[in-house]
Amino acid sequence: MKHYKQLIIGLGVAALALWYTLRNVPLDELMASFKTVQYVYILPALVLIVAIYVVRAYRWRILLNPLKDIPVKEIYSPLMVGFLANVLPARGGEVVRAYLMSKKQSVAFTGVFATIVVERLFDLVMVLALFAYVLVVYSGAFQNAGEVSGLSFETLANQFGIMAAILIVALMVFIYMLVTHKEKLLKIVRWFLRPLSEKWREKILHLIDTFSDGLLVARDPAALAKIFFLTALTWVLIIASYYPFYWAYDVGDRSMESLLILVLIVCIMITVLPTPAFLGSFQAGIVVALHEIMQENELMAASFGMIAWAVNFGVVLVLGVYYILHDHISVTKLIEEEEKAEEMLD
Repeated sequence: MKHYKQLIIGLGVAALALWYTLRNVPLDELMASFKTVQYVYILPALVLIVAIYVVRAYRWRILLNPLKDIPVKEIYSPLMVGFLANVLPARGGEVVRAYLMSKKQSVAFTGVFATIVVERLFDLVMVLALFAYVLVVYSGAFQNAGEVSGLSFETLANQFGIMAAILIVALMVFIYMLVTHKEKLLKIVRWFLRPLSEKWREKILHLIDTFSDGLLVARDPAALAKIFFLTALTWVLIIASYYPFYWAYDVGDRSMESLLILVLIVCIMITVLPTPAFLGSFQAGIVVALHEIMQENELMAASFGMIAWAVNFGVVLVLGVYYILHDHISVTKLIEEEEKAEEMLD
């Protein structure tokens, strides 16, 4: 029942975001705009998007290495099926990815999940760095933006930056304590867990102890340097993957400023408006960036968002379904196990 409620809420948010995207765009004109797209430019975008997941696989291999040395070819299946599973409520893809890897390689689920948390932390640091760069170098970028749900986008962007910074600091402190002062951290946790029953205290402490196994990479400076490099490369590819769409739609402003703002706004929207497979929130981010901020044509911005989302999700869909069929993964069983895994993490 919990997951159905999450799905309904997610679809509701997606519907509102799509309404925002298309509120001033006639449907017949939107459909006609798809015929004018120069689709030849989509091909390099496809190559870049696939490359993003290749780099992500190599990065995850380094994070998983303290748990088990896993060949990168064995990582693609859990990775792509996990990203496809983001259509599940509450973006259950991370849980699915950890579950598939733990079962396939016989490693602890919480240890694998910890590597995904670290992976997300690195991505968040990169997004926050991008956010700071845009605010410093292009300080007036958000002043012309409109409102989202009655809140100015400039305010929304600033709140996102504060929230991300607080989350990064909290996670880094927790990881540092867990890696270098584990017993002290467990002593603090035990003090906070006193009101709980012994069963729940032991369960939470066991989860934290197993979780720490996935953070062992933090003790290896060489591995951390590789992860930083691969994270930076991932985001260079993400930014570059949008550029072919600028040519496909003959966008007037093809500057680096425009490209960076576009990527940043999309990241903010899919974070603050969580929807299944980023449907709606992704398109709304494109419209805010191209139309509200860069003053490009609204019809073009809406069409751009639809096609860019379809191409990005299409790559995940094709590769995810391929590995589901290749590894004979039961989708029904996967959803059931995802629910069990989430209950274990709760």
